[in-house]
Amino acid sequence: MRVTLDFPAAEEILQEVGLDEQGDTQMFHTKNVLRRIQKYMPYRTGATIKLTVAQTDPRVPEIVTEEPQAVYLYNAVRRSGKPLNYTKTKNPLAGGHWDRALVAAEGDALAGAYQTGNPGDRTDAEH
Repeated sequence: MRVTLDFPAAEEILQEVGLDEQGDTQMFHTKNVLRRIQKYMPYRTGATIKLTVAQTDPRVPEIVTEEPQAVYLYNAVRRSGKPLNYTKTKNPLAGGHWDRALVAAEGDALAGAYQTGNPGDRTDAEH
């Protein structure tokens, strides 16, 4: 006796549950990262953060900051190569490599939110 099983392609399954690149789960994760990353970004006038929010499409798995000084702000260096000193009055956690800072500080919370679908999920350390 032979039994033939027809399974949908992996891509179809991922799309059906929202795990494809532009699915609901990806949009949720991009929006959650975008919301959380802002506290690690430099904030003097708020223009960089506002531009990042405006330029980031939640259907695409990336955070976008396209402005001339963004590479210097991100790398924490001046055009001359000297280190930047961030004003931390409005954003005390501001610094360079804000994506890495976010993952280091909130990686567990991001993973928890991703698993539960609740962007407010926090680790015990955050309570």
